[in-house]
Amino acid sequence: MNGTTVQEARAAAVRERVLEGAATLLASGEHLTFAALAASAGVPERTVYRYFPTREVLLAALFDWANQRIGFDGNLPRDEASAVALVRQVFPGFDDHAPVVRELLVSREGLDARLSSIDARRRAARELVRHEAPGLDRATARRVAAVVQLLTTASTWQTLTQYWDMDGHEAAETAALAIELVLDAARVRAT
Repeated sequence: MNGTTVQEARAAAVRERVLEGAATLLASGEHLTFAALAASAGVPERTVYRYFPTREVLLAALFDWANQRIGFDGNLPRDEASAVALVRQVFPGFDDHAPVVRELLVSREGLDARLSSIDARRRAARELVRHEAPGLDRATARRVAAVVQLLTTASTWQTLTQYWDMDGHEAAETAALAIELVLDAARVRAT
């Protein structure tokens, strides 16, 4: 046995049920209230509050839940190949969980969840640029890192799908191309 008690397994199952209920609620276009969430998950409202005492805690958990569903394991890209692989993996996953991703993009709590890892994301993007285009001056390297990091985000997926009628696969290829072109130009400038 892996050390998980029956009580812990039940708690994990209920927590998962509530998060799936939140995803279902968002997919139906309904407002995410705790009462509606309890009904969607088929649990008492007090159970929702037991696991998620605030909307902020709920959306932070939903952020992690969505990342797991789209296959993002938390490893941030450190070179061009991994940045391109990341967008090719996660952008189609954003399509599969679009209502949840959109809620996380528009809500204050979703922003807080996304910003919780901003320092690590910035460090990874800077490391990626140092790896791919050593010799860039500091200001240019920072700007290139910002653009590359931006191209790997759900915001880019959302813009490409909404403004250009792309699906996640085409949006991924568009972002991958942009990453490659930006880094090619950065390498030229670094020489």
